[in-house]
Amino acid sequence: MPAMSTKDAFDQARVMYDQGAYRAAYRTTNQLYSKNPHFPPIVALHVAVLLRLQRPEDGIRIAMRSLRHITNKPHRTAVLNTLSEGLTQTGNLDDAIDLLRKEIENQPGVSSLISNLGHVLLIGGKKEEAVKVAEQAQNEGQMSLSIAAVFGRAVLRTDRMQEGIELIESQLESTDNPSKAALGRAYNALGHLYDRAGRYSDAMEAFTKANDQVPAVYQDARIVSQVESIKQHWTPDQFEGFDRPATGTPRPIFIVGMPRSGTTLTEQILDAHPMCHGAGELGLISELFRQVAPDRDRPFHAGPKDYDPKRISELAKIYRRETLALADNPSVEIITDKAPMNFWYLGLITLAFPDAKIIHCTREPRDNCLSCFFQALNPGHSYSFDLRNCGLFYRHYHDVMTHYTQLLADERVGVPMFENQYESTVADQEGKTRKLLDFVGLEFDERCLNFHESGRVALTLSNDQVRQPMYATSTKRYERYAGQIDALLEGLGDIVAEQSTNN
Repeated sequence: MPAMSTKDAFDQARVMYDQGAYRAAYRTTNQLYSKNPHFPPIVALHVAVLLRLQRPEDGIRIAMRSLRHITNKPHRTAVLNTLSEGLTQTGNLDDAIDLLRKEIENQPGVSSLISNLGHVLLIGGKKEEAVKVAEQAQNEGQMSLSIAAVFGRAVLRTDRMQEGIELIESQLESTDNPSKAALGRAYNALGHLYDRAGRYSDAMEAFTKANDQVPAVYQDARIVSQVESIKQHWTPDQFEGFDRPATGTPRPIFIVGMPRSGTTLTEQILDAHPMCHGAGELGLISELFRQVAPDRDRPFHAGPKDYDPKRISELAKIYRRETLALADNPSVEIITDKAPMNFWYLGLITLAFPDAKIIHCTREPRDNCLSCFFQALNPGHSYSFDLRNCGLFYRHYHDVMTHYTQLLADERVGVPMFENQYESTVADQEGKTRKLLDFVGLEFDERCLNFHESGRVALTLSNDQVRQPMYATSTKRYERYAGQIDALLEGLGDIVAEQSTNN
C-alpha cells in the first residue's frame, strides 16, 4: 500500500479532530509536525489537538516558536488563534487579550481574530469590553456571525437581549455560505437568548441546529464495552496484596461527575477557602493513566493486579509534584482536580492515592443532559450533540459510578466519596457547604459562601454562572421543554424513575 500523502494525512487528521477523536488525530499530527515543523496549517492543527488533550504548555511552546517565522497573514491568524486558546486554557487571559489586540492592529477586520478576542474577554468576565469589541466591528462594517454570537452571549443577562436576538437573526439571514463553526456558535448563542426570553420551542430548535453543525460521532458500543471492562477488572479482590504508594502532601481531592453537574461550582466553593487550591480541569490523570496502562491501546482492559506498583508510585509522585507547582503555595493542604470525566479513572485514582477523597457531583438527569446539549461542549463529548445519545451516555455514566461507589466503600479499597447533589446545594447553600468542608477536612470559612466574589476565573463554560450568587433557575429546567425531550427520555430509560425513587 503506497504511503499516504501529506495532504491526505492532514485531511484525515482534520476529520478526526472535528469528530472529537483527539488521540487518533494526535498520532497523525505528531508525525506531520515532526516532518513539517514550519508549515503553519500543520502547526495550527497539531497545537489544537494538544489543547484538546489538555497539553496547553506544549501547544503554546510550539505555536510561539512557529509565529516567529510566519509572515503570511491567514497563516498567522490560524496559529495565533490556537495560541490564544492555549494561553486562555492556562489562565493567561491578559496575555491572550494583548496578543489578539496587537494582531488586530496589524490585521484589522479579520473576523476570527475579533470574535476570538470577544470570546477571551467573555471568559475573563469582561462583558462590557466584549460588547464594545462587537459594536466597533459593527460600526466599521465588519460584523459577522461569530462576532454577532459574541455580542449575543455578552448581553444574555441584560436588557439588550432582544437586540442580541435580532442581530444574530439578521446575520443568519444575510451571511452567504457561512462555515459550520460560525453557524454553530451563532445558533448556540441564539438558543441561550431564546431560552432566557422564555421562547423554549425556538430555543430547542436553535440548539438543535447548532449541534447539527458538529460532525462528532458517538460510539455507544465502545462506551458499553468500556463500562463492562471496568466492572470486570476493577474489583475489591484485585486490590488485595497490591503495594499502594505512601500517602503524601498535598492531599488530592477529585471532583467528578457528568459535565454540567456542578463540578465547577463545587471547586469554586472549596477554592475560596485559604487552605485549598482549585487546580481546575486538569488532564493529568487521563494522560498518566495511559502512560502506566499495561496496554496503551486498551487501557481499560486491565485491573490493579496487571499494574506495576513502581509505576503507580511514580505516577502518584508526578501528580503531587505537578499539582503543588500549580498551587504556587507550599503550605496549601488540599488541591482539587475538577476534571469531570475523571470518573472513568476512579479505580486508578484509588490505587495511586489511598489518601484521596472523591466528590461526586450529581444533578437531575434530565436537567444535566439538557445542559450538556445546550452548552456546545467540545466534540470529544460526542454524545452531547444528540438528545438520545445524551441519555444513553448518562445511563452508562450512572452504571460505572454505581460500580465505583461500591468499590470505594469496600474496606480493601477504603477511599471516601461524598455525593454533592446540585439541587440540594442550591436549596441549602450554607448547610451543604459546611458538610462539604467537613468532608474534605477544612474548618468552615464564610468566604466559601461568597465564592462568586473571589475574583477567580473559571476557565470553563460555567465561568458566567460562578461569578454570581447561588441561583435556582437551572433546576427543573426540563419542565420548560416538556414535549420536546422524548428522545432524551428514551435514552435515559429507567434512570429518571430510579433516581426519583432514591431521592
